[in-house]
Amino acid sequence: MCEVDLLKVSVIIPCYNDAAYVSETLESVKNQTYANWQCIIINDGSTDNTKDVVLSAIGSDERFVYIETANNGPAAARNIGIETASGFFILPLDADDIISEGYLNECTRVFCQDIYEIFINNFL
Repeated sequence: MCEVDLLKVSVIIPCYNDAAYVSETLESVKNQTYANWQCIIINDGSTDNTKDVVLSAIGSDERFVYIETANNGPAAARNIGIETASGFFILPLDADDIISEGYLNECTRVFCQDIYEIFINNFL
């Protein structure tokens, strides 16, 4: 089976005027029991204080990447996140989503198991 802990997950969060919600979302990512992740936040031209909230929430944690763009909509912001991602898996979140602390751990375990079974059953 694959080494689950070696597989980085890139969490992609587009934001547009989400100052009221995004800190809880970022906190739920920060609290993951799975340690091998990065979180890319794309501020899609917010006119509120989303930038300040995000920068305060992420502090100096290098697993977070903050990007600002002109407002082009969530799909364009997600595409920027995908282009920036270095993870094996990509998890798209909205700025008001909250994930449980074991979410990434369970997802990577299940996906890794499924990939292994597909490979063994179909290619060997």
